[in-house]
Amino acid sequence: MLELILGTRTKIKILQALAQSSRPMTRNELVKMTGSGLRSTYEQVEELIGLGVLKETVNVRIRVALDPEFPLHDNLRDLLLSSTEYLRTQQDVLAAVDRICGDKYYLGSFTAARQKITPVDYDPPVYAVNILKDHYKHFYPRLRVLGKIANIKVYEKNMDEAGDITIITYACNSIPPDIIRTDFLGIEVWVASVERGIIECLARETPFTLYGTYLVLLQNRLDNVLDIAYFKKLAEEEGFLSLILAVMKKFNEIWGKRLFEVTENEQAVAQGWVDEKEIRHAINTVME
Repeated sequence: MLELILGTRTKIKILQALAQSSRPMTRNELVKMTGSGLRSTYEQVEELIGLGVLKETVNVRIRVALDPEFPLHDNLRDLLLSSTEYLRTQQDVLAAVDRICGDKYYLGSFTAARQKITPVDYDPPVYAVNILKDHYKHFYPRLRVLGKIANIKVYEKNMDEAGDITIITYACNSIPPDIIRTDFLGIEVWVASVERGIIECLARETPFTLYGTYLVLLQNRLDNVLDIAYFKKLAEEEGFLSLILAVMKKFNEIWGKRLFEVTENEQAVAQGWVDEKEIRHAINTVME
């Protein structure tokens, strides 16, 4: 019986639309609400009427509604209403990631970079999920299915079109030692250090903008939550010290004072492309 009632995506969309509606709806209204084809919607409505789930009402126009006399009406309606709210928020999606991946993942890049501050401007709902390589093939299909939900997009490495919430997955050889279990947006998750998150944003190909990365670096520095010594040490271990030094050096030049500690020897080895325009943009944002 259940496979007949809920056996297609169109049927579920029709039933959800009617469960949320305060009045009966015409078949054409259901076509628009569900985004399904005219023929498919009409056929599915007829099947649901035949099963007793829906009933027709006539008041000038023929409309359909959930039939309260259907034995499973109350349970079905409760299920339909609750399902429309499932996995709708960032917290829901993060909880799902944590449930699926257990302790074999961590959130990095911008999520890690902004965990101790309140971003003043740039804060996209995009999550870089790093999964242990040995478990990646096992977990990725489970995460990928989340992308079938209307408001969620899931990608491997490179993002195309952003969803209301976007997950980008990467395989990693090991879990770094600075990963901690922490509360992020009210959900317990595994997150990299602030310093690692900023380095990943600067050194890895990510969807996060340079402006956003420079801004989060600046905010962390001004809020005194950035461990500069560890930041440099980690950058050296990851092979990106010269780039990080170049970014900090440029901040000092534009700011007009020593915002970051960069020694003469470090200035000599500081090199790498830095977007001066976006650094100015970030500085102007925090000074507004």
